[in-house]
Amino acid sequence: MNDPTDKIGAAARLLTAARTPGAAIETPPADLAPADAAEAWAMHQAGVAAIGPVVGWKIGAPTPTADIIRGEITASTIFASPATVPATALRLWAVEAEIAVTFGRDLVGGPFDAEAVVAAIATWHAAIEVLDTAFADWQATPPLWKLADRQSHGLLVVGEGTSQMPVGPLDQLPVRMLIGDETAYAHEGGNTGGDPIRLLVALANLLATSDRPIRAGDVVTTGSATPFRQVGAGQRLLVEFDGLAPAELAVAA
Repeated sequence: MNDPTDKIGAAARLLTAARTPGAAIETPPADLAPADAAEAWAMHQAGVAAIGPVVGWKIGAPTPTADIIRGEITASTIFASPATVPATALRLWAVEAEIAVTFGRDLVGGPFDAEAVVAAIATWHAAIEVLDTAFADWQATPPLWKLADRQSHGLLVVGEGTSQMPVGPLDQLPVRMLIGDETAYAHEGGNTGGDPIRLLVALANLLATSDRPIRAGDVVTTGSATPFRQVGAGQRLLVEFDGLAPAELAVAA
């Protein structure tokens, strides 16, 4: 396949078709494998465009000083808490506790510092990101394929917002995840990318001069504060951060 555009489109269609209820990809096709991060990102954007306009982002980083990793999110995968979603909607059902924000004004032009980005935030939220995959073996999937596959985004459950930023360093904010009556996690901090504000500033400046900067109403979730846990039909999940209303999700049978 010599035309890069044809390759990107074919890969995006493959990934979209393989999401539930399609058949999972057992072995990624070598001829469609992303050559680099730029090509994987083009596949990501093509796949997202097929399901709707972008209304938000997921961000994270492997260390507190590393460049951000981002993914686009559409309105069709954002749910207000409390949410009930059928188990048949996703394949992976790996859940993470995150801090999300909703922006109250556009961030265009830049550059922006932390003060400007925080001032543009309208509300702060506890959130649950549910990871999903087009692949039969998600953990063995190469990182570039995960990036192409919507950065493994499945859905996002957003708790009720508050205009007040939580008190204390956000990278040390106490978090608790309950699955049914079991406390799965209860600790301080946990985001591998460090301070969520650093990640938000990086995203704002990355997008500020693009054709799709952050706009008023956009939701951004800032990376997991817990390891992921897999859940299934009949289970209920609650995520709490100090100073934020909880996010709740029920996985219906």
